Amino acid sequence: MSGKTPTAGPGTKDASGVWQVTTPRVKLSNTVTNADGGTMDLTFEVWTADSSGNAKTQVPISSDQFGVLVSGYVKSGSTASVTVGAGYLKPNVDYVFHTSAYAKESGLYETSWSPWARFRVTMPVDLTLPNPKASAVNPDQSAQPYTKTPAPASPWTTTVAPNRDRSTGPGSFPTRCTTSSDGVKVCGKAEPYDGRDFTLPRETNAQKKAAAASSLVSNCDPANPPAGVWTTRFEECSSFTLSWEASINNAPVGTVKALVVNERKLDPQSGNITERISVTNVDVPATIPAFTLDTPVIDCEPSGNCSVQSVSGWQGAASWIPGDHHTVTSDASYVWGPTLTGPSSSNPQVMKLGVAVALQGNPKLPGQTVQSSPAVFMDVAGGDLEKGGFTDQIRCDNTKIVSQAPTIGCVFHNYVPTYTFNAAKYPQASAHAWLIQHKLTNHPGSLADGKPLYFLADSDISGNRTVICPTGWAAANGDTSALNGTTDQPNCDEFAFNSTYNSGGMPSLAGGLNPVSSGDACVQTFASKQGSTVHLFNIDGHTPTWKEVCGRSAISGSDNSGSMAGFGAFNANQRLLDRDPYWLNTNMSAACSSDSTTVKCTMTAKNL
Repeated sequence: MSGKTPTAGPGTKDASGVWQVTTPRVKLSNTVTNADGGTMDLTFEVWTADSSGNAKTQVPISSDQFGVLVSGYVKSGSTASVTVGAGYLKPNVDYVFHTSAYAKESGLYETSWSPWARFRVTMPVDLTLPNPKASAVNPDQSAQPYTKTPAPASPWTTTVAPNRDRSTGPGSFPTRCTTSSDGVKVCGKAEPYDGRDFTLPRETNAQKKAAAASSLVSNCDPANPPAGVWTTRFEECSSFTLSWEASINNAPVGTVKALVVNERKLDPQSGNITERISVTNVDVPATIPAFTLDTPVIDCEPSGNCSVQSVSGWQGAASWIPGDHHTVTSDASYVWGPTLTGPSSSNPQVMKLGVAVALQGNPKLPGQTVQSSPAVFMDVAGGDLEKGGFTDQIRCDNTKIVSQAPTIGCVFHNYVPTYTFNAAKYPQASAHAWLIQHKLTNHPGSLADGKPLYFLADSDISGNRTVICPTGWAAANGDTSALNGTTDQPNCDEFAFNSTYNSGGMPSLAGGLNPVSSGDACVQTFASKQGSTVHLFNIDGHTPTWKEVCGRSAISGSDNSGSMAGFGAFNANQRLLDRDPYWLNTNMSAACSSDSTTVKCTMTAKNL
């Protein structure tokens, strides 16, 4: 006969006597007793339960015509068990089950059932995924937004990667002064523009329109620029305020102020660079009858590979009188042009550029017949050239990216590009990355948390995957109900990616940031279809502690490969080199319950 203490697991019984099971593949058990000492099996029957725990409706737990599961034969006094396959039982639903015995030797059936046992599938991780949209268009990975967020400091104490130190960037400009023999002193100072009206009279609408029409870089309006430095991987807009304070024999005469906007544009598939500087909103006080800018000065380093192609003088009258606020511009072009055997991915080159950024201020002071006051050299695009800085960190290389032939190209390597998932089309991969990115303290690839992924370009990639995703793991832990079509197969989705230094499989001696000895140390999940909806659950009682540093999930292979199909083009377009940082946008949002013991969320794919 059936035992009196049926159990459901894996899990524990709560204070009200309900088994809290942590996987939809529920193991049901009960003991058997046979007075004759023979072997017996148990038939297991599951029903939904009402709020009081009473049986309501039988639930099929197999394809058997009666919807039951029958255990194997066990000896009297032993425990008989069955495992309900994924897809039959739903999370967050109350169930009850009971058993009835059959004696193999006598052929007798038990005429009654065991006591009911109540259980509930409560998954520590339960993400409800949106249905995939096959027609969803892949994101344009080349459409990278402007930002003034700097690249985080390198996580390595020593690294071959280019220096990304921004301590000498905008804000570290010195004040420079010179004094002529006749006692005229001019002090120049440059400061990053903070976006506020700095008391300079604004230009007329016509002047603004003319300035906007001459813009070289998109989203960079010289008449109304953004504050500070805004950049993409290939374009940069930086704005500064300049002031020249004049005095005679230490008696202040007046201060000339101006807004300076510097625009730079790089060609990702060549070493060609163009630049435009605009001087606008010049304010000359009445005490200084006239102010003139000298011809721009050119600086381009290293001289061996950085070649100036052309530089124009000021386009427009480079002289102002009080009340005059017109704009002048100057254009320059130059090229980084080594041979194809020059600096490569393992030996990139960082240039310092100062084309058309050196301004000399010569105010005509009262009582002077000519403008003979001293010139003050002010470099504003990139800080003090002797110190370097953020905006002159243009990295050029000649490297073979993916399967392409070697190409020459330059990037603003302090800009961190973003790879964006097509969450609408591949929700399983997107949801898994979202879970790991949001719940783990290392937040791999999260822009909001300032935790980029670091690109790994060498042969360690396959070794990383072997550690986290050994052969057969996905097949053993995946659920075929979540697959997309008959040719699809379960696949192990590792996050952070195996092609990053963030991968749990990357050893610390090779620069790995989150090394583990096995994927067993990661958060482990699998995709399963419940009714018409796919969920992401934790695997068979593996409850995350959220102290893990990696994740692996048994999901649809087509989802996993499709989500990364655009990465090769992204890599080539953004010219990623080894240890370059990038962000991952999972393109997922979540509405989560307030239960602190579970991660129960309904996921939504963001519009592209």
